[in-house]
Amino acid sequence: MESIIQTYNLTKTYKNTNVVDDLDLNIKRGQIYGFLGQNGAGKTTTLRMILNLIKPSNGEVKLFGEINPSREVFKKIGAIIEYPGFYPNLTGEENLEIHRRMMQIENKEYIKDALETAGLDLSAIKNKKVKNYSLGMKQRLGLARALLHKPELLILDEPTNGLDPIGIKTMRDTLIDLCNKKGITILISSHLLSEIEHLATEIAIIHKGRLLEEIDYKELQRKNRKYLKIKVSDDKKACFLLENKLNFKDYEVTEKNIIRVYGMLDKSAAISKILAENNIELYEMSVSLDNLEDYFVKLTGGAVNA
Repeated sequence: MESIIQTYNLTKTYKNTNVVDDLDLNIKRGQIYGFLGQNGAGKTTTLRMILNLIKPSNGEVKLFGEINPSREVFKKIGAIIEYPGFYPNLTGEENLEIHRRMMQIENKEYIKDALETAGLDLSAIKNKKVKNYSLGMKQRLGLARALLHKPELLILDEPTNGLDPIGIKTMRDTLIDLCNKKGITILISSHLLSEIEHLATEIAIIHKGRLLEEIDYKELQRKNRKYLKIKVSDDKKACFLLENKLNFKDYEVTEKNIIRVYGMLDKSAAISKILAENNIELYEMSVSLDNLEDYFVKLTGGAVNA
């Protein structure tokens, strides 16, 4: 599969600190590539270097097979980096009209198409100035502007910021359709693990500027395992019994009195019995599955969000 974005030893240094440190990414055509990391992990800096908005301190970026890509290559890319900026005293349509002329797009119908694709009703916002838009509406207008010239690649930095739950789902469905139905490759950064988990076909996890892992989401699903979640009155005594009476070695205490037992989904009756016989109260027992958040915490060894 053709690679659309490749970075090699990509590094950005500010005040003797590597904000992005020796980063190698490989985004292939047709992927929704989730770029996941805590706030301050180096995501936005990486996207700015990919778009040639800032220069790397070291390393290089290859876009559509070109190192030092031409202007024609950048015409294939639509992007939202941080909060999209607009002329506040103009309407959304007027803002897109300015962008259409700057991009030398002849067909004015592209404006209507872009607004509809981004989830904005042109009739409802016809006379509404952007200064009166909600943050979520501005995010959608930013997506419309990024789509206006019908790009092959979308680069989106935290595109669900400011959206309510319905707006987040609408944005998610829109991006999936853009990839699946229109063949647009999407690089999306986020600190919202649940959003990446619902969207991405490939996931890169960055922490303190360094790439911890680049993994296919299906492979990630295979790595994550089902487990019995047990909530008890005494986790130390329960763990002793699991290990010494039932010979269960693959378990972990995730928080006080909550234990995960892996690979023993059919042993719930035996676990209940041994706990009862030793006067340990069992408050909860359920089958669960590790998710992306669990995996992220394991890799980074810390909190989900900074």
